[in-house]
Amino acid sequence: MQLSMGIDHNIFTPWRLSYIAYDLLKQELKTRQTHHGWTRRDEDDFIGLLDNELTKVYDFINAKLSEIDARILYCERTINALQESASASPDMNYGLMDETLTEILFDVNDLSKFTRVNFTAIQKILKKHDKWTQLNLKQDYVQTLRSKPLDKQRFDVAIIYISALHDICRNRGEKHIGNSAAGGNQNAFERATAKYWIHPDNVTEVKAIIMLHLPVLIFDKNKQWEASDSAISSIYFENSNFDLYTGRLQRDEGAEAIRYRWYGPMESQDIFIERKTHHAPWLDGASVKDRFRLKENQVNNYTLGRLTADSIANELRRKGTNPEAVKDVQFIAQGIQTSLKEKGIQPMLRAFYNRTAFQLPGDQRVRVSLDTDLTFIREDHIYTESCQRQRPNWRRTDVGIDYPFSYVPEKDILRFPFAVLETKLQTHLGQEPPAWLTSLLESHLVHEVPRFSKYLHGAAHFYHDRLPLLPWWLSELNVDIRKPRAENSGLTRSRSFKPLIDGRYRRAMIEEKERAQNLTIDVEQDQISNQSDQHVRLVDK
Repeated sequence: MQLSMGIDHNIFTPWRLSYIAYDLLKQELKTRQTHHGWTRRDEDDFIGLLDNELTKVYDFINAKLSEIDARILYCERTINALQESASASPDMNYGLMDETLTEILFDVNDLSKFTRVNFTAIQKILKKHDKWTQLNLKQDYVQTLRSKPLDKQRFDVAIIYISALHDICRNRGEKHIGNSAAGGNQNAFERATAKYWIHPDNVTEVKAIIMLHLPVLIFDKNKQWEASDSAISSIYFENSNFDLYTGRLQRDEGAEAIRYRWYGPMESQDIFIERKTHHAPWLDGASVKDRFRLKENQVNNYTLGRLTADSIANELRRKGTNPEAVKDVQFIAQGIQTSLKEKGIQPMLRAFYNRTAFQLPGDQRVRVSLDTDLTFIREDHIYTESCQRQRPNWRRTDVGIDYPFSYVPEKDILRFPFAVLETKLQTHLGQEPPAWLTSLLESHLVHEVPRFSKYLHGAAHFYHDRLPLLPWWLSELNVDIRKPRAENSGLTRSRSFKPLIDGRYRRAMIEEKERAQNLTIDVEQDQISNQSDQHVRLVDK
């Protein structure tokens, strides 16, 4: 048996021999110290064994990723050929491609778990080594792990491509009607949200499940997707009394959260100035998030009041912007600028994460997002010397988007241990959660944390000695949020290792969906027929 440590249940049997030989490494630590103290030769021999195991795992991951890339490319070529041909049975062919993509998706999920299990095994064996030998190999081994980074293996690129191809199969070759970038410039929108924590062990599985029902939302389909495209950075503003924090935590009427946000790399020129308002008085008490966009070189002047809301509005008018849109931007810009001045708020905290969003293009009724690598970094002028030197710039320039930000002093950074899942439904338009989403949210894969707030959490960590109230969910960090795997829930495999989704084969799910759609069509046709018959009878009379 390759692994013990109580994580055998995470082993994918066909790959068993490719896992870290944990028992062998542990035995080496134990037997070499039975009759003598740990020597330099023992250390060198142990490091040699560990290097070999790390290389074995790393090479296996790279080989599997190359195989997955080749299989995705094959599916892409086949689907392109289907789109160009007048096949006699396109539904069957697209169905076969859908099943093939599902197989690949399961392998991506298994490979993600394989990577995490082996990374955990290496961390455990290093910890055991240091405890038994009184040496500090864990620290010295950092550079080796960086050269073969099990913790940095990313599978998002594969998931993005599988999602795009799967969506084509789902629509039988037809493209979605709708703008993928819809919402990018929105000033005000309203959704009912719910938030959940996802343990790192389950992140890829959750992504895969959502992707089977909603495509990954790509805002710019004119460029090849890159990992940096998923990066989101937000600078939250606050004053020395933490009035915004207190208002948001207590959910006071009209409580605000103000942040500056950008997407992608630090070089991004589009900065969104955003305000969340709880029970906004100008919207009859509805809670709302509104925002407008500035160029990066305008942000300092706006923050300092040199660039006014009127000036921003006049510039938009010169560009021929819709008058209603100009009015909205002017209202938002004026309101935020008033809060900056009257409440004395300044940049206080940065939140960074990589987001995967799932949504039908142009359809905002159901939106699901999953944020990973969530990190909080101090931006304040209260304690951080590096920030004091940089003011009056609106953000630190010594921090990029290169998670895990190993160069940032530990006192300035907090790496959140879980991913954050957020569901957004337009319930005010009558949208109910689809059955698949309800099934996911009731599964062992998620841990609900009502009203979780990134800003409140980060502020509570760094400034707890200044805050009279702390969020309720802080105690949840001491809980193991992983739950026993429920039967017929999530992604599993049959005895023949065929993919099972909630205990069912993909083909059975597709056929059930098609039967439901056909039943709906039949009902609608019957209603139309009945209405027609009634019309005929009225005419006859």
